[in-house]
Amino acid sequence: MRHSLKSQNKVSSNRADFKKRFQPYILLLPLFIVVALLFGYPIYRIISGSFFKIAIINGEMNFVGLENFKKVFSAKFFLPTLSLTFRYAVVTVFLKLSLGFIMALFMNSDMYFSKFLKFMSLLPWAMQQVAVAVIWKWILDGNYGYLNFYLQKLGLIHENISFLSNPGMAFFAASFVDTWLGLPMVSMIFMAGLSNINSSLYESAKIDGAGVISRFFHITCPCIKRVFLVTLTLVGIWTFNSFNVIFVLTGGGPMRSTETLMLKIYEQAFSKFNLGAAYALSSVVVIILFIFTMLYYKLEVEED
Repeated sequence: MRHSLKSQNKVSSNRADFKKRFQPYILLLPLFIVVALLFGYPIYRIISGSFFKIAIINGEMNFVGLENFKKVFSAKFFLPTLSLTFRYAVVTVFLKLSLGFIMALFMNSDMYFSKFLKFMSLLPWAMQQVAVAVIWKWILDGNYGYLNFYLQKLGLIHENISFLSNPGMAFFAASFVDTWLGLPMVSMIFMAGLSNINSSLYESAKIDGAGVISRFFHITCPCIKRVFLVTLTLVGIWTFNSFNVIFVLTGGGPMRSTETLMLKIYEQAFSKFNLGAAYALSSVVVIILFIFTMLYYKLEVEED
């Protein structure tokens, strides 16, 4: 009798342990399946497609191994395009994070215009990217753009500036418009992080004689560090993948001065119909962003 009771208790205990250990994973299984279908399958198709030569007419696929990667890596455009993409991402991410953080500080303050700034900062976010890019292309036009018109009216310039026709200017024009579109999201994330900082920390530091700068570096910065890392990762990935703004504003020109990897992928796939090269370039982007994400996770683990 005792033996049977012990056996029943052991079985019940094992069931309870099994349920406790695996129930969360079972409940999350539908989510894992959805994520795998939405993200895993497209990534699999990109990487697997890079090993084939694909005929655009009939879709015939011939296995070529690493041939597509060899052609891409040896192409004259690869290193300049990769370098340009990194430079564009670094400049644009820096502008988004720095300006977004400054906006968040103002929006989180008690200044009288903070509510108005919150409202105005949402406008770019509410607009469609392509529509915004078309509007800015009109504003920045070198012949009849509104920016040149008002700069001349104010006497700041005497002749039109080719914002989108000059290679150097076009790069920063695209970066500026991309930054303008991304500021609302960045500023809102930072503002949420700032609002979660306990106000008693600032009050205690103020009583102890800490100034504004000291409170900023010893309270605000450490408390916002994790939010900053998350925002840096998200904004870095989105900016590296930026396509709409650059495509509408400059199409990669002038003189390929704004042709990032995403535009090169588009050119290979839909202009030259070289799907194998497009898949190979897409795989390069996936690998770069994967490495960037892993660096974030490493920093997150070290932070914990």
